[in-house]
Amino acid sequence: MAQNPDPFKPEQPFEDNTYYQILYVEPSQEKDEIITTSILVKTRANESNNGQTSDNIHSGSFNQFELDEETIKKLEKYLRREQDPNNQLSSYLPSPGVVFPENFIKSLSKSEIEQTELGNFYVPMRYLLHSRKISQLIAKTWWSYLEAKKTDSWDQFIAGEWDEINSDVLDGLIAREIFLYAVFDSPDNPNDPDNPLIYSSLKPTDTPPEQVRFLILPSSRAWQGISLSLLLAGQAYYKIGDKYHQISQPILSTGEITIQYSLEVDWNRFHADIKEIIISNEKPWVAYHVIMPYPPIPSDTEQENIRKWAYAKEEYSEEDPEEERHFPFYKKQDDEYLIDVDYFRPPYPYIPLTST
Repeated sequence: MAQNPDPFKPEQPFEDNTYYQILYVEPSQEKDEIITTSILVKTRANESNNGQTSDNIHSGSFNQFELDEETIKKLEKYLRREQDPNNQLSSYLPSPGVVFPENFIKSLSKSEIEQTELGNFYVPMRYLLHSRKISQLIAKTWWSYLEAKKTDSWDQFIAGEWDEINSDVLDGLIAREIFLYAVFDSPDNPNDPDNPLIYSSLKPTDTPPEQVRFLILPSSRAWQGISLSLLLAGQAYYKIGDKYHQISQPILSTGEITIQYSLEVDWNRFHADIKEIIISNEKPWVAYHVIMPYPPIPSDTEQENIRKWAYAKEEYSEEDPEEERHFPFYKKQDDEYLIDVDYFRPPYPYIPLTST
């Protein structure tokens, strides 16, 4: 594993004393910057806190970070343990990444040789869904910028008056800043003052340690793109009042950003590039370096088309209006899932196609 040199048991990522990190974003106080980014490193939970919230971002564990109602609603389909409350940030750690509908997973499990079905179809379709979701996130940042420029929202964003901006627009504007700038530098505040030694190197052992760090470490190649990695894993937040708002729902899992991928952005591309690299000096771990596209918005784009792709659902129900059923991902026959996909790439050639 790239960032976690020690083995650990399957249940350890869900233990209270496991360390995680999130990207915390707030308005910048500097004239030449719009956002300030901090990396907060904490344990998943602390039973002695009893789930009580705190106004101090540097105190407590992640079970003290209460989510806002909009984030809770958007995370309804994402996996968490039954005993974990839906309003705590810790309940969604580790991040599962994209999730398939339960009935789709069941359709892959009908075969007598389930391992063959999963090996042939689960991983390829997950990659395609990654590509779609990242492309849609890029489209959301474009749409948000164009929308903000038509109103007072852009000036409010620059001025740090975030409470005045619609959250969908604000999410896209913050994600845009991360795509544009955050992958070329370390976060403004990379260290949590309560955990000054959390990034110290540990000698690998052959037995699971008592406390696991599910982190991107500064010694890793992935550290330079940590802000983007945490954004794509759904581990990036800002505060609305005293509650935490998730900027983008999970696309990659915590395991994928800490073990498998290192991310970079290229402003001159419309498609991604991926190559094998040695990602860490701690061991010769081979992982994948992804160069993601984030080109300027073409002048001939139609904002409504960008919105349609950005907010298209993977599948639709009878409750969805006919005119809103754009670009589904899954294919069905007689209400059963087929082993095939539809729109995994944008329907408009000027929107970047991404790949993991």
